[in-house]
Amino acid sequence: MGGRGQASVPTFTLGRVSGPAAPPDLRARARASGSLVARRALDQPLRRIGIGGAVVLLAVTAAFGGLREQEKDGPEVLAVDVPVEVAPFELTVHRVVWTTDLPGQYLTDDGNRWIGVVATVRNTSDAGVLGVTLTDTLTLDDVDGLVQEPSVLVPGVEASAIALLEDGSSLSPVQPGLTYEAAFLFEQDGSAAPPTSATVLLQRQTWGVGILDETVSWRDPVTTLRGELDVREARSSEESES
Repeated sequence: MGGRGQASVPTFTLGRVSGPAAPPDLRARARASGSLVARRALDQPLRRIGIGGAVVLLAVTAAFGGLREQEKDGPEVLAVDVPVEVAPFELTVHRVVWTTDLPGQYLTDDGNRWIGVVATVRNTSDAGVLGVTLTDTLTLDDVDGLVQEPSVLVPGVEASAIALLEDGSSLSPVQPGLTYEAAFLFEQDGSAAPPTSATVLLQRQTWGVGILDETVSWRDPVTTLRGELDVREARSSEESES
């Protein structure tokens, strides 16, 4: 019998589809981050890793900027006594000093010393900001013997405490519109020599939600100013006047 011929049915392969790879600049940041997981994830074409892989990709790349647009220009030079905007604050760095005696603050070892970055702080937002956000704003680098470990969220070492110069109390929260004279305090091991210079880093933050966290807050600190400043021994007000 001469029946109708069977219509051809197109077939589809379930083999791997290569698809586009991750952008070269993101792969370069993954290599620079030192994360083996991030490098392997970003070496895969985006279609291959699928939705679940994309979630992992966002997680492992969050530490070095994720898929967000990166700052192309390097930090500007930080100058003393010059107000700068590092959202949500305006900061004016005045000096960096060291001392072994600071009322209201206690070293973990009597032989250690404080390194203090003295600055004027003003909250430029319309609400109070917790001290942890201020801690991310100013960090210290290129100083031997700091007791605090380097931060995993921002470059450099975060302050052990931020104290008001007026009475030595901790600065938290930082109220909107008010100006504070404060010292960012970094504890240095007494076995290390007092530094003669230190690199001060200032980070600007963004108000919004994270890639994997929908909580609205100040986040994603980016270093916008960097300065190598002289460090001297602190003097009392009487010694300064004389």
